Amino acid sequence: MVSCNVGSETRALGQVKQLLDSTVHDLFPDHELTWERFEGDLDVPNLEENKEEDKEEEEIKRLEREREHQKKDKRFQAVDSACSGLIFFRFRINTKPTDFVTKLIDQKDKIDQTKLKYCSRFTPIDYICPATTDRMTKCFERLKEQELDPIKTDTKIAIVTEIRNNISLKKPDIIQLIAPMIPKDHFKVDLTKPDLVILVTIFKSVCGMSVLRDYYPRKKYNLMALIEDK
Repeated sequence: MVSCNVGSETRALGQVKQLLDSTVHDLFPDHELTWERFEGDLDVPNLEENKEEDKEEEEIKRLEREREHQKKDKRFQAVDSACSGLIFFRFRINTKPTDFVTKLIDQKDKIDQTKLKYCSRFTPIDYICPATTDRMTKCFERLKEQELDPIKTDTKIAIVTEIRNNISLKKPDIIQLIAPMIPKDHFKVDLTKPDLVILVTIFKSVCGMSVLRDYYPRKKYNLMALIEDK
């Protein structure tokens, strides 16, 4: 999820797409596409009628298959966020957005900031669900199992919430929903200098969650601000 100047969404979309495509092979050379696909043609021709088949219809089918194949070869898919100043890309590779953005930040010295002048924050979202309390609860349970439960050392943690174009959910409601589910054994709340931030972002009817390390030292994952400080 990338924040950009309001009114510059189309330009920012192109800049982010170019950045993702140009860096994915260097950052994750062993990545794989995660589309489920069948390599082959499921159309079995009737041998007796094959010569009489409408060539125009056959050409239309061929073009449709080519378009579908090209679509499924895309590593990153732009999705309408329905929010001004916000663009969203769905990852179609076996790489977590947090891992991708973290490596991107680590190699920020190699990025030409003039090619991202319409962009600011690159906020990775690893978990997506509908923005309803029951679905958010289930989504956080999955996040907790995969991200928090493996941590066995004392860790300072904070919950950060963001809400866009949604009037049914309030920040205190989200915190009250999430906070009781955080394991108490190794996690201590620290809103000033947390080791980890649980980011819960709501845009329209969608909820995204991530566990982000060094959230404030990394300027809330504002890639452009980090590049300017290099």
